[in-house]
This record gives sequence, C-alpha cells and structure tokens, in this order.
Amino acid sequence: MSGENKVILWTAPRCISTAFERSIMEIPNGKIFHEPYGIPYYFGPERVSYRYRNQNTAADATFDSVTSKLTNKYPEHDFVFVKDMAYYLKGRYSTLLSEDLMNFSHSFLIRNPERAIPSLYRASVNEGRTGWTYFDESEAGFQEMYELYKILVDSGKTVTVIDCDDLLSDPETMMKLYCSAVGLKFKPGMTRWEPGPQPDWDVWQGWHNDALNSTGLHPPQPQRSSPKADEPVPEEVLQAARKAVPSYLELYELRLRPPCER
Repeated sequence: MSGENKVILWTAPRCISTAFERSIMEIPNGKIFHEPYGIPYYFGPERVSYRYRNQNTAADATFDSVTSKLTNKYPEHDFVFVKDMAYYLKGRYSTLLSEDLMNFSHSFLIRNPERAIPSLYRASVNEGRTGWTYFDESEAGFQEMYELYKILVDSGKTVTVIDCDDLLSDPETMMKLYCSAVGLKFKPGMTRWEPGPQPDWDVWQGWHNDALNSTGLHPPQPQRSSPKADEPVPEEVLQAARKAVPSYLELYELRLRPPCER
C-alpha cells in the first residue's frame, strides 16, 4: 500500500482509545502517531491550554507542523494511523479541511459520557498519577467530536464510528469490522498483546497506565467497583456529562453495529 492508506481515529479522553491504538500497533509495518496535536495544544507557541505552563515551550510544535508531518509520505510503511483528541482542534477546524488531511479515512471512538467524563474528572484531580490538579470541561471532547463529524460529512466524507462498549463486548469481531470500514488489514489476534512501555506515550505519563499494563481488549468481567469509582463527583462534572449526551447519541446512532443487532 506504500503508506497511502491513512486513518485518523478521533476520540475523547477515557474512551479506551490508547488500548485501541495499541491493538492497531499489532498490525505489521504501520506508522503510528499518538495524539500529535496534543503537543501544540499544550506545549507549543500556539498553546490553547496552560496546564503545562511551567514546562518549556516546544517552539517548533505548531498545528501546521503537525499537519505537515501527518500528511507526509511514508513509503516504507504499509499504512499510517493517527489517534488524537477532537478537542485539540477546537477553533482550528480549518486544519481538518486541508486537502491532504481530508484524504484520510476518518473515524470516531465514542463512549457513554456519563462514564467517560466522571473518569476524566477522577484522573484530572489525581495529581500523584497524572500531575493534573483540576477538571476542565473543555477537555471533555464530545461536542468537538460531533463538530468534526459534521464538518467531514458536510464535505462529502464517509466516516466510521465505533462504540467502546460494543468493542469490548466482542473485540475481535468489532475490530475486524472497523478495519474493513477504514481500509486496514485485520490481523487475527490483534486485540491481544504483551504489556510493556511505549516511548511515544511518555509525554502523558499516568494517563496510559491501564493500557501499558494491559494484555488486550477484553469483554468486561463482573467485578466489584473500585472505591474511587463509587465516590461522588461534583455537580459541574455531572452537568458536563449531561451536556455531552446529545453529541454522543448522535454519533451512537451511526456506529458500527455488532452482529447481534443486525
């Protein structure tokens, strides 16, 4: 395929997207980009968020430089796969409309925001794990996913949507459906892997511990909730989750359907 098959997965935090990316890494000879627009969003001269204000600016990390890198040719690879957060492009959707970026296969990984956003809150205030100290609704990301979806569809693009719960209920089947939809070559067993470090994930230390320590995408097992999962969350977090539900439901109606629903 000479690197011409290029796929972007847009998502929001706490949607198991890093584990999804880890599964894609099991397909041989891919060029993988891990949240590249997050670098200019948090660290570049055009930074939108000042969470990392005490860290040095990455002077060369601009949104345009990332787009140029993604749209470059990689003839030594069979495919290019990008996993990124939709909210990184808030206010910069013109970036998405560049001709080369529009030539990607665009897809979305979604999760019920009434679970994803409380999970984001708990990670955002867990300074010992993530280094973050506060919750910011602008990082929830569901509205931005829907806005990106609308831009793509209005531009004549076909997009693929996959839901976290469907994926975990039958990982191999759903990943096979996803690969077929976006033009990737499915590899049997790609939803299982050996745990271990991934250097490209180091910039987001603490956020990917579950994926780093995992051995694959597994159907959920009945288990007792962790104490932290049972702790109440502030009303602002619940409100953010409720606000995100309409965007989620719009995308949910378009998702790849598990075989049991056909």
